[in-house]
Amino acid sequence: MLRRVPRALRTAVIVVVLLAVSASIAQSWASGTPGTAGYTQTAWGPLGPADRDLLVKVRLAGLWEAPTGQQAEQQASRAEVQTVGTNIHHEHVELDRLVMETADQLGVLVPSRPSAEQLSWMNEMSALTGTDYDRVFVQRLRAAHGTVLPVIAQVRVGTRNELVRQFAAQADEYVTRHIGYLESTGLVDYSALPEAPSPGLLSSGRGPVDLIVPGLVVLAALLAAFALFTAMRRRSVAVPVGGPVPDATARAIAAIAAPRRDRGEVPPHSRYPESHITGSHPRLPDPDTYQPGISQTGPQSRIWPGRVTGDDVAPGATGAHRVSQTGPRHSVKR
Repeated sequence: MLRRVPRALRTAVIVVVLLAVSASIAQSWASGTPGTAGYTQTAWGPLGPADRDLLVKVRLAGLWEAPTGQQAEQQASRAEVQTVGTNIHHEHVELDRLVMETADQLGVLVPSRPSAEQLSWMNEMSALTGTDYDRVFVQRLRAAHGTVLPVIAQVRVGTRNELVRQFAAQADEYVTRHIGYLESTGLVDYSALPEAPSPGLLSSGRGPVDLIVPGLVVLAALLAAFALFTAMRRRSVAVPVGGPVPDATARAIAAIAAPRRDRGEVPPHSRYPESHITGSHPRLPDPDTYQPGISQTGPQSRIWPGRVTGDDVAPGATGAHRVSQTGPRHSVKR
């Protein structure tokens, strides 16, 4: 059946499948962190990818939130915001010490500088003053803490590593306390915070990039269905519903035009009477071509007794002599 599918369509299906596999591999590679693949055995139990990812994210949070809190001590316009900055700065220094100790014991590589997005937030706040600084400082740090807290909770309840479980419990306390500090200022715009991810493929926690692989898989399935439909349709057209296709001889016979009486065309007589072929009674003579005394049931003409005319009798024949034309030779029967 594959031979019935157009080559271009088969090629398109193969290309789409290859793109889906390549995009899946690329997403896994891009979302991963160097040194976080697979499980390894440690003295505290198996260390998995989620455990390593937690250490990396907590380390990244401390790299920009600690200096930003220190900046808020001097740059914030409200006293309560300055106090929040002081508390966040000191506690992130403590949390950063814990994450570095845990990472060293487990042999996990962690970043040494903030990410590009975090640096852009720091540059944004450095250019602000007064109440604008207070509002952006509180909003940015509240959103960042709300993002890392679910990661800590998931690892806390699911890790198989005892040391990571202890660290997750400590990090959960720090981050939860920081959220309380920030919300106590009354400057948090909750409507601007990211929504909690809902279950399903099109949840708010997923972006357009997450739909690349499912979209390519759906496209490949549609192309395969179209190819199957095309092959089945061609197969049904090849065998007509009414029966097999007539052979060349039957088509040639059917193509011969039937004689038309309005043009004076007379159909050729059959070699045998019609009753011999169809089993029916002989056809009545046609009034237009009927000649008395002559049978018109075939190419052999015979004289009916009692209806012989002068034109029908051969020269020299007398009485009951009649002309018989039963074949290629004509003989006179007595």
